[in-house]
Amino acid sequence: MRKNTLRSLFALLTALVMAVCLLTGCGPTPDVPGGSEGGNGSSSGSTNSGTEPDDANGTNSARLQPSVSMTSVVQPGAQESTYTANYGFTITNPNTAYSVKVRLGLTLTSAAGEKRTDFTFSPVIAPGDTVCFMYTKSYTGFHPTGFSLTSSTDYLTPEQVVRTSDLLVLKPTETKNSKVDYNTFSGAVNNTSRYATKVKVSLFLKKNGQLVSVDAPTLFLSIPAGGTATYSILHYKDAAYDDYEVTATPWN
Repeated sequence: MRKNTLRSLFALLTALVMAVCLLTGCGPTPDVPGGSEGGNGSSSGSTNSGTEPDDANGTNSARLQPSVSMTSVVQPGAQESTYTANYGFTITNPNTAYSVKVRLGLTLTSAAGEKRTDFTFSPVIAPGDTVCFMYTKSYTGFHPTGFSLTSSTDYLTPEQVVRTSDLLVLKPTETKNSKVDYNTFSGAVNNTSRYATKVKVSLFLKKNGQLVSVDAPTLFLSIPAGGTATYSILHYKDAAYDDYEVTATPWN
């Protein structure tokens, strides 16, 4: 009887020891997903597939280079030994996930090999949008005969902005003035979008399809959502032309 009691107590103690071992984790350690060999065994909880977002958008979209084209022409200035370099820029943003702003670097060369540099910027261009605008710079004692263009791009988070297609150039009118040394170009721009915007109006004069001069109003237009603003350009008669074009660019 006593032996049976001792055996029962021994079996009970053995069962208790096994239960304690199970509760305190005495068994083999299970594999931990993400653990690293030779390291501290910690896991970040995420994997890096090589496609980390490359900006605040959190997108993995490729950054496509904008298409940039430039036309240029030099006109003698009103003063002796002055020259004006006139440019027309057309820039298309091919991205769907980014707006872009483009820095345009210009290198000008004279016939004697002298060089000057200049730069300007585009507005912020919405995804898929195209802008067309003029730029002009005058020089004294320097006659540019050659041009080269470089560009660099900032990629931005898209916002609700006005697009070129939202702006309608209404009835541009040319008034030729025989008694003064300038002609007048006037008209209006209608902003069909839901957002207010500044607008740069650009005038391009052409001869046989080639750019011969450019101009713009002194100030940007400020147009409210759904509103219309008028412009007037007094253009000095610096070149013969047979055609002209007026563009309106949202200056975001």
